[in-house]
Amino acid sequence: LSVLLPVSLAADLPDMMQKTLKIGQVGRALAIFRVDEVWIYDDDEPKVKHKSKERELVTTILRYMDTPQYLRKLLFPKNPVLKYAGMLPPLRTPHHPLIHERTTPGSIREGVVIGMRENGCVVEIGLKKKAFVNAKLEERQRCTVQIVRSDRNFYLAKLVDPESTGEYWGFRVHTANSLLAAVRESRADFKLATSRVGSPLYGVIEKIKNSSKLAVAFGGPYAGIPEICKRQGCTASEIFDVVVNTIPNQGVATVRTEEALIATLALIKNIMGRE
Repeated sequence: LSVLLPVSLAADLPDMMQKTLKIGQVGRALAIFRVDEVWIYDDDEPKVKHKSKERELVTTILRYMDTPQYLRKLLFPKNPVLKYAGMLPPLRTPHHPLIHERTTPGSIREGVVIGMRENGCVVEIGLKKKAFVNAKLEERQRCTVQIVRSDRNFYLAKLVDPESTGEYWGFRVHTANSLLAAVRESRADFKLATSRVGSPLYGVIEKIKNSSKLAVAFGGPYAGIPEICKRQGCTASEIFDVVVNTIPNQGVATVRTEEALIATLALIKNIMGRE
């Protein structure tokens, strides 16, 4: 499941604290509904003066949220973008264990390479002892490891593919230069856009069920998907299989992106009927 969100996601808010809280709400929604990838696309919003700063803000905070707490200081140097990171809600996904969780042989944890050895590397995994992995990795590289056994000084561990854990292992954050680029790079076999002028969701239930990779796109605080497509020289029908309205007969003038995200993903996950 891929979600496409605009660079202008939090651009309508006046200060960093409010922006952080909004992106934190988005991050929680992505994790709750087991989103695999999120694409932050350039929506060419003329009201956004500092596009690169807004992109950095959204991507940095989402990547920070997806990173286990015990690795954050290693992977994120001091950055004004993270000034209010302490207000972000914890994800509590399987790859964010508490200190007493996932400490025994067979446990899988996220780690970061902190030292090199002739026959492998030392990995920080958030426990009292570091892990040793018999593999050549780069300094500060993030990796997923499985504890094999506890030695005197290290946990002996092996590299594993996050997709082989059998659990939800968080979301990956990507950027794209346009909405069209995000759609293409998501490589989805069914591409869905949300808009208040879209058709009812029930008309594509079977297509959602039968898709192996679904992409869902959302507009921003200033413009919806049809308007964004128009300013980028295309139409929604050209790049999406369908445009749907997941909040019919809405009782408010506008539905915020974070609200539409929760409402839409709740419906889609129920339709998909699988983890």
